[in-house]
Amino acid sequence: MMLSRAKPAVGGDLPHTDKRKKKGRKIPKLEELLSQRDFTGAITLLEFKRHVGEQEEDTNLWIGYCAFHLGDYKRALEEYENATKEENCNPEVWVNLACTYFFLGMYKQAEAAGFKAPKSRLQNRLLFHLAHKEK
Repeated sequence: MMLSRAKPAVGGDLPHTDKRKKKGRKIPKLEELLSQRDFTGAITLLEFKRHVGEQEEDTNLWIGYCAFHLGDYKRALEEYENATKEENCNPEVWVNLACTYFFLGMYKQAEAAGFKAPKSRLQNRLLFHLAHKEK
């Protein structure tokens, strides 16, 4: 069968979208996306809310968390460094920043940020790995 501009192909109707189905869709919640490990979707949602001015609490931390888990360590680093410059910086940002430095091979910076973090199992584990890197 050859297609021709003079004679259109004969076939079934073109698929159409039912507008009623689109009205029922809802925007997923951040918690849902994180529990499904849909980090790309979570970043998209957070960036949209940031753009609209409807930010979640600790938006920088969540975007950094999602970027880190997607392997985008440079993006995570940017978000965490911006979070450390905020007035009421969440102390958890320091251990996340230290882990990001570690994955980027920036061991001195990772150690400095790790010591600023509150005591936790993650901080202990990070400092343990850094001690082995120094040998």
